[in-house]
Amino acid sequence: MKNIFVSDIDGTLTNFGSPSLDFYGIKALQKASKLGEVILASGRPYNGIITMYSNEEFIIDYIIALNGGHILYKDKTIKTYPIPEEVINYFVNKQQQYVNLWLYTEDAWYATSLETEAYKKEEKGVNFKALSLKEYNFQKVLKILIVDDGDINQLTNILRNKLTGVEITTSSDSYLEIFSSKINKYLAVKEITKDIDCRIFSFGDSNNDVEMIKNSFLGCAVNNAVWSIKEIAQYISTYNFGKGVYDSLTHIEKEYFTEYLL
Repeated sequence: MKNIFVSDIDGTLTNFGSPSLDFYGIKALQKASKLGEVILASGRPYNGIITMYSNEEFIIDYIIALNGGHILYKDKTIKTYPIPEEVINYFVNKQQQYVNLWLYTEDAWYATSLETEAYKKEEKGVNFKALSLKEYNFQKVLKILIVDDGDINQLTNILRNKLTGVEITTSSDSYLEIFSSKINKYLAVKEITKDIDCRIFSFGDSNNDVEMIKNSFLGCAVNNAVWSIKEIAQYISTYNFGKGVYDSLTHIEKEYFTEYLL
């Protein structure tokens, strides 16, 4: 049986919005690589994931980007899950209502404004620049992100009542994420492992990790995780971010990989 280790990035392997993995995040992935195969599963676009580490530190074959909207193997796309066109049209027509409305395609990022503080912070974190939403020409969109400092839960409920064919969740107190209802991080993992007899160990911190944590062989929460993750996790670390993942892996190694400790 193969062992698969799947980890979220922001808020899990490193502090939210960091341009690179932290020390323990790297150590955690190196430890996981010795125990099995590693998959990174993030709300980030692919271009914002691969710049966070070097291949000299470890090799990641599978990447799940945009909450499952974009699945890659060895840097090549193997599956995408576009958002329904009517949802895209809804936001394109109402873009003036949103200061920070971001559309992600397979290889590009479009934003309503390239001048806001939220945009500048995101640009630094993902290590590449967006295009103006005015340049968007109805390519397939794999994720929509809205940054809103108001009542994010109220906005989530409003959009859930208006839109169909999409999953709407939050990844922080101000980040609202929209992607195809046909996919999430866990379903993307299942797509990758559908022909493999395996155990899935997962690590997360936020609402877009719920399905992954809930349905894994062992779902782990870092200590800074939101309550919705902690209440379903089978192991909760006493540490935050990368150190929390490293600690979780140490627990897993002792409980499930005793042969490595002999």
